[in-house]
Amino acid sequence: MADYDMTDEAEETESAGDEAEEALRDIRAKYKEAEEYWDDNRKAALDDIKFAAGDQWPEEIVTQRGKDKRPCLVVDKLNQYVRQIVNDGRQNRPSIKVRPVDSGADIATAEVFQGIIKHVEERSNADTAYDCALGSSATSGFGAFRILTEYAGNDTFDQDLCIRRIRNPLSVMIDPSSQEADGSDMKFAFISELIPKDEFEEKYPGKIPEDFESNDDYGSWYGDQVRISEYWCVTEDERTLYLMLDGSVVSKAEYDGLKEAGIDVESMVKESRNIPKRTVKRAKVSGKEFLEPLTEWPGKYIPLLVVLGNEIDVEGKVILSGIIRPAKDPQRLYNYSRSAFAERVALTPKSPWVAAEGQVEDYANDWNTANTDNHSVLRYRPISLNGQPVPAPQRTSASDIPSGFAQDMQLSEHDIQGAIGMYSSSLGAPSNERSGKAIMARQKEGDVGTFHYHDNLNRAIRHAGRILVDLIPHIYDSARVVRILGYDSSPDNVEIDPTMPSASQKLGTKTIYNLGVGTYDVAITTGPSYNTLRQEAAESIERMVQAQPELMSVIGDLLVKNMDWPGADEISARLKLMLAPPILEAEKAKKEMSPELQQMQAQFDQQMQEKDQMMEQAAQMIEQLQAEAQKATEGKELKEQELVIKAADTEIKAYQAETQRMSAVATAMTPEQIQQIVLQTIQDMMQPTIPQGMPESPMMEGQDDSSYS
Repeated sequence: MADYDMTDEAEETESAGDEAEEALRDIRAKYKEAEEYWDDNRKAALDDIKFAAGDQWPEEIVTQRGKDKRPCLVVDKLNQYVRQIVNDGRQNRPSIKVRPVDSGADIATAEVFQGIIKHVEERSNADTAYDCALGSSATSGFGAFRILTEYAGNDTFDQDLCIRRIRNPLSVMIDPSSQEADGSDMKFAFISELIPKDEFEEKYPGKIPEDFESNDDYGSWYGDQVRISEYWCVTEDERTLYLMLDGSVVSKAEYDGLKEAGIDVESMVKESRNIPKRTVKRAKVSGKEFLEPLTEWPGKYIPLLVVLGNEIDVEGKVILSGIIRPAKDPQRLYNYSRSAFAERVALTPKSPWVAAEGQVEDYANDWNTANTDNHSVLRYRPISLNGQPVPAPQRTSASDIPSGFAQDMQLSEHDIQGAIGMYSSSLGAPSNERSGKAIMARQKEGDVGTFHYHDNLNRAIRHAGRILVDLIPHIYDSARVVRILGYDSSPDNVEIDPTMPSASQKLGTKTIYNLGVGTYDVAITTGPSYNTLRQEAAESIERMVQAQPELMSVIGDLLVKNMDWPGADEISARLKLMLAPPILEAEKAKKEMSPELQQMQAQFDQQMQEKDQMMEQAAQMIEQLQAEAQKATEGKELKEQELVIKAADTEIKAYQAETQRMSAVATAMTPEQIQQIVLQTIQDMMQPTIPQGMPESPMMEGQDDSSYS
């Protein structure tokens, strides 16, 4: 028996080894496919990066000019344009906005999503990831950043999300078949890295330090290293959905279950469609084996964001570039001109002296240093020739520097600006504009020439928002208090509970959110930061007060509140105390309710809870009816039971829609409106709400209808 167990275990081990080897072969095949497709772009991008770093002369020319002792000057004219693009992005930060889509979502929960995303961006310094990706796309045509999970602290198992930069864009290769500009449709991707061999052995004990197969040698300059690769892939499983005549949607499993129960569901189907179910998986591999096994990622997108530069499709082959590549030749011409100019200046002799023989020999030391030292007096011996005195020594004019050098350098610089699409006035150089409005218009024209870099970054950040919205319900999957940030970065805490039946529900004075209910979409807004807008608001209010000083007694507290200096909040609070009584009463009415309204609000919340309990009880009744339907044998009885189930299900959906509507409306009502709707709701709740014609379940005998009213 023991021998049998050992043999069986050995067979299982061998089978698992075969599966792992097959998976590794598939990973290597995909890597080879991506490497061959992106090889030209990667080589060109590496050359662009080196060029931007100052390696702007061909190696053979540098070698030859070094032998001849001729200069190879590099006068960088390109990185100022890269900085201009990146710094424009820093001044106008994209902001992720979350919006509700379906009836299950609401605005309050969308704001919680948005606050969590803003908190994730702040705690992970997402602005560095955005800036790094934008700079890489402007330089080499391709940048990237990623989304990861990490523990919220050292003493907890709760997870948090974070956004991290990818400093080396050449470490990333995505699916060549991806068509979307943000890479949202990629089916696989690789993120490679080189780590020191000793670090590899410490991090992956027992693993063989063998390089992951690759044809490139990017980064191989640093000592004894091992190349490993992080692999992401998307698998799609068949999933069929059915649209029924009554508008309900049924899955394949539910459809088959009803069919097996003898129900004629084929006649009830209006339309069917195949919607593949996406599953994302991740692994880390070396050249020999899996370093980390292939595991499932909680989201439906690969958490890798790409930021493209210039994208050109040539017969199906995509060519990516930044601003460096088209400006290389003009930059080289500029370097050649500057080097030739310096060489000509260095070799041009200084103005020599012309003297007759015998005039300067007695003072040779002074005259030998006449072109290098400043002598107050240069003496010479006057002589005569045939009785005529010979003139004193005189300087002769040196040869001039050809003006063509300056013209050639100007042409080269103009060619650089034309290739990039940005001119000197876009960088702040003075032009013929005089008014501030004209200067801003000219700078805006230069920004338009490179706006596609910012727009591509916005697309990537928008997709990052979708990924975060998709991941948040999976990561924040337990009842907990989470930190959110408002529009002005003011912190707040909200309570989430995945077991809540609706997206948000108010219990007493607090609201609890379920982030897994409803569908949400993401949009991007771009503009100045909150601090900039606050300064603009302060300036605008200040101009209003200057025009009408009497407004100081009405909005003076708001003016000081928006000013950025120590003590502004305290002064604003004191000014607020000096506001007119009607203004103070209006402010107080917004924050407080009368005791009567508070009591009515509590009754309203209690009635909402009772309605939720009724929905749960009705859902239990539907489950019992479904169980009875599966046990029934007569087709007529099945159809009757099915109609009852659909009627009850429709009633529950109506309950849910009414509950969500009342919750959303209640948060935006005045106290008087709340009072009216609470009274009306109490009257409605006194009426029976069980669907007419619903039969009693045998399992619920002894219970009267009042349990559901």
